[in-house]
Amino acid sequence: MEDLVARREGALDQLGELFTDDVRFRDPFRETRGLEAFRETFVSMFRRYRTISFADFVCTGDAQAFTLTYVMRLRMAVGPTFTIHMATVCRARGDRIEDYADYFDLGLGVTSPLPVLSAAYRKAVGWIFL
Repeated sequence: MEDLVARREGALDQLGELFTDDVRFRDPFRETRGLEAFRETFVSMFRRYRTISFADFVCTGDAQAFTLTYVMRLRMAVGPTFTIHMATVCRARGDRIEDYADYFDLGLGVTSPLPVLSAAYRKAVGWIFL
């Protein structure tokens, strides 16, 4: 991830070393199949966000199936930085990832620059589900 952030588009040529040609990618907004479609998700992200950073990585599992938890921070050309707590679940075939699924709380990420709004969001979600 650090190489992806540092080199941005330049690192995308190496995705084939980490992911299978038929990689399946899912997040709350889309589902894609294939390395080129997966690559396009990163191209779109780099176009949209001026700054992208990752921190606090924790990896559990083994080389064939693992989960990464981490914090992603995004900033557009203008405006605040959004903090999104992520979980990525991966399954591998051989030595490359074939299934990659991102999970996150979009509402909490969108409200992250405004603590009062984040607290209201958490309270509302708690009221609905707890």
